[in-house]
Amino acid sequence: LTGGLAIAVGFFAALSLSFGALGEYRVLFVAIVMLAAIGLLDDLGEVSPRSKLGVQVIAAVLMTSWGNHFLTSLGDLFGRGPIDLANWAIPLTVFATVAVINGINMLDGMDGLAGGLVAIMLGFFALFSFWQGDVNALKIVLVMAGAVAGFLLFNAPHPWRGRRRVFMGDTGSLVLGFVITWFTIDLTQPGPGAVPPVVMLWVVGLVLFDLFTVTVRRLLQRRDPVAPDRAHVHHVLQRWGLSVVQTWALLLACNATLGAAGIIAWKTGAPEPVLFAAFLAVGFAYFAVFFRPGRLLRWKRQRVRQQ
Repeated sequence: LTGGLAIAVGFFAALSLSFGALGEYRVLFVAIVMLAAIGLLDDLGEVSPRSKLGVQVIAAVLMTSWGNHFLTSLGDLFGRGPIDLANWAIPLTVFATVAVINGINMLDGMDGLAGGLVAIMLGFFALFSFWQGDVNALKIVLVMAGAVAGFLLFNAPHPWRGRRRVFMGDTGSLVLGFVITWFTIDLTQPGPGAVPPVVMLWVVGLVLFDLFTVTVRRLLQRRDPVAPDRAHVHHVLQRWGLSVVQTWALLLACNATLGAAGIIAWKTGAPEPVLFAAFLAVGFAYFAVFFRPGRLLRWKRQRVRQQ
């Protein structure tokens, strides 16, 4: 479980000569250190779930209250003008940060999946940073993407991986989840060249769909919403007969397609309410298929018996 630690150490080592020019990101760096530390302790089995959640909340509060970095607007989702959050800005940002961190953590249940999804998201973030002309954001995103790519060489299910493997553990998923949240906010809030927030929903869509579906299922079953199980999308696809490599490739392709679809629709002039409605429609379809995946598996088995 050294992958997450390697990502964090590699990230800081690569940026070590640039910290003087990256003062605006000092809160991001502090939060990464905090989350890497609590994640490492959790990987060693010495942290309770409440303590881990508490550090996530503290990191989010530091981002909002010390870094002055939070959601101020959700954009024009309903065609009635931008939705300004006002007094809800900080609470919603803290909630969204914890949700995305745990969404990434939940998908870290198969080789290469969480790292691959994050690498794709960081690729989109690099594109947005380039379009905005934000050199510092572009530098940080590319360095983190490089660290994740190095990790994937020893984690993704490719034929040249060999027997030596590493896993990111909670150290990696907590750090990467926070970085994704930070730049989702950084690149979408009002400013020159800002990306509409609804486009970011498409970029991180697969994480949000799985998080929502699994959480609702657990709550309706009166179970702990953060308790681990084997009902995530990658588990379901493997029960349906896909191999690990097929599942990995399919989910990464879906995530890349979702992000590309949102960007293309935005760049071709699709109104934000249309993008939001389309996102909800895709999310509803995902929920309908994966909320009770056993039904589809039973239906498939019945068809096979009938044939």
